[in-house]
Amino acid sequence: MEQQQKHRKSFRDCLIKTGEDGPFANLLVDLAFKKAFDPDKPTSRENLINLLNDLLEPQLKRPIRNVMTRSVAKNLSGSSESRSAIFDLHCEDDAGNLIEIEVQIRKLKNFRKRLAFYASEMVANQAEPGQDWRFKVKPTYVIAFARHEVFDDDRIVHRATVTDLETGEQFVDTYNFTTIELSKVPFFIEASSDSVSKWLFFFRFLNRLKDLPVELAERKFELLTESSKVSNLSKEEFKDYLTMYHKEWDHNAMVEGVFEEFADEINAKISEKTRETAKSLRMQGVADSIIVTATGLTEAEVKAL
Repeated sequence: MEQQQKHRKSFRDCLIKTGEDGPFANLLVDLAFKKAFDPDKPTSRENLINLLNDLLEPQLKRPIRNVMTRSVAKNLSGSSESRSAIFDLHCEDDAGNLIEIEVQIRKLKNFRKRLAFYASEMVANQAEPGQDWRFKVKPTYVIAFARHEVFDDDRIVHRATVTDLETGEQFVDTYNFTTIELSKVPFFIEASSDSVSKWLFFFRFLNRLKDLPVELAERKFELLTESSKVSNLSKEEFKDYLTMYHKEWDHNAMVEGVFEEFADEINAKISEKTRETAKSLRMQGVADSIIVTATGLTEAEVKAL
């Protein structure tokens, strides 16, 4: 690992150019996500455990040590729209406690209310027949990656649970939510960035990289990039991946290797830190075209700095 890190290039040098096809899949395509985070295979299971522990660290009482696919007992609503999770998971923490986790990456209408519905289904499906069940409900967590703006603020991650209105203390640990707005994730990363920021960068921009940059050279991200290579897909899987990609995103984005689904939101929400970095690069004589590629700013925004 250390030997690999010594030869890692900087973030700017790891970006694909317009017209190039990167080696990594877009993790927001169902098939690519499931391939990279498959709970039934050792390496991808480790990816999933790393992801869950980092994303849920402020909410978990203890770290997760094992995951397995949860077999959903029934669809309580009878609607095909009500079961759209990428993963329904049984999880075990390092003390042997069980929790239930659902991961969503699809675009959803009535976003927040649907998350409440999904959590309620996870709770209801824990009920056991007969008179002996004593409502031994395990904590549930819904993780949702939103492809559109959900909250009118600059926060990328929103966390929620059921709390006492007067004390703010958690009233019951049954319902826990983590919502991530990918449209607010900036096209910028540093080695000093926290783990959540690095994970979100991967979800938003992995397919715009041709190699893992030195800023992200950690074992868990080494594993993830290896699991996310398009070359890992079989011929049939790659065909399905392209079909899913074209269904979700504009054809030109696939051809040019550019992920522009949220271009307007990026320009509107880009962080001040990114602008400062762009200004610093310009003062050092870096070409405007390179700054545009590295930061996600428009050429006009760069020239105005």
